[in-house]
Amino acid sequence: MPNDNILYVIIICACWYAIICFAITRIRFFSDCGINKWWLVGLYSLKVLAGFAYGFFYLQPAYVANSDTWHYFDLSKAETDWLLRDPVAFFTDLFNHGYNTAGNLFEGSNSYWNDLKSNVIIKLIAIANVGTLKNYFGNIFIFNLLFFFGPVALYRLVQQVFQVNKLLAVVVIFLIPSFLFWCSGIHKDGIIFTFTCLVAYHFYRQVNDEKLYISSAIWIVVSFIVIFSLRNFVALLLLPSLLLWWLIYKMPARAFFFTSSIYALGLLAFFASPTIGASFDLPQYVIEKQNEFKQLSGASSIAVPPLENSFTSFVHFLPTAFDIGFLRPHIGEIKNFSYIPSVLEVFLLWAVVFFSILLSRKISLKKQQKAFTFFALSFAISFLLLAGYTITFSGAIVRYRAVVLPFVAAAFLPWINNALIGFQSVFSNKKK
Repeated sequence: MPNDNILYVIIICACWYAIICFAITRIRFFSDCGINKWWLVGLYSLKVLAGFAYGFFYLQPAYVANSDTWHYFDLSKAETDWLLRDPVAFFTDLFNHGYNTAGNLFEGSNSYWNDLKSNVIIKLIAIANVGTLKNYFGNIFIFNLLFFFGPVALYRLVQQVFQVNKLLAVVVIFLIPSFLFWCSGIHKDGIIFTFTCLVAYHFYRQVNDEKLYISSAIWIVVSFIVIFSLRNFVALLLLPSLLLWWLIYKMPARAFFFTSSIYALGLLAFFASPTIGASFDLPQYVIEKQNEFKQLSGASSIAVPPLENSFTSFVHFLPTAFDIGFLRPHIGEIKNFSYIPSVLEVFLLWAVVFFSILLSRKISLKKQQKAFTFFALSFAISFLLLAGYTITFSGAIVRYRAVVLPFVAAAFLPWINNALIGFQSVFSNKKK
């Protein structure tokens, strides 16, 4: 642990905790969401505790050397000095690079676009450092205020669309363990989730009211820019999912036709991209990203079949991609205690989804409910499959998957809620 004075750390953390808890009870976006203010403070506090756990986890000797969160923090200290000395240069530096060209959007090295995802998070930490006097643990409180907008936005959206049990909605949106852990630490994941939720929330406002809100349009554009700068493929996956949402809202009876058409065209464009030129060869970029993971070392490495730049090879790899994205880590992969929560989470998530669909009564979704469900599932499934094609470590997939798990759970909320009502009815009759 860094040699910060413990009393100094406690004072910084206590001040920021008090300020932000007060702000949460006053910011209308939070106070109007329908959750009691003390519940909001409690949920925020859980995220802060998870952020602390994340920071301490990456201070362990086995992880600290390759820890992005602490590496970014160390780099941010000099950036904070630069911000205070020359704020204009500090911000314009984001648009500069030391290469002959900016490079390709999807290159994994020697590219402005690849460096941007790290530069953005370092700049954000540097700004937070001003308020916390360069204290990592104090920054956790500030970052989790930003992160808190994400699950609150998704909760508000889900309640407006489905009107399900409030406690159930809180559990599936705020409290999925891997989401709580990975999206509360000082890293990109919490920011990506937050701005993805803000895109969905403001898109819903405009689709549902069939009206263009300038403020919502601005939020969507800004959110896309942030997402693209941190993980560009997430922004690209969002676009067809949002188009699907709008089309199904307009013509809900043709939901499956729109879904199959959009993704058939998407696959056609994906595999036809090499004909445009080498710099647009999307299948090759997926292969290169997978190779980057293969070059890393780690106990949770997965042996995967070779992936080649052909339609046939991608089809043959599909079962492996599905297994990695949706089902890893397997129970047979448990090597130490840290694997157990991830294995249990995967099992429980899909068990809840399966049995909720099996046991709930027939549900007829209204057009906005159907549109949102198809959006959430299409976005999450696309994300998980792409992750399955590129990631070759069980430990890494747990982190990447965490960003979309609340969307998966939210899509199945009507069935989960219906199944719970059925269980409550059965138990009530038994008591009588």
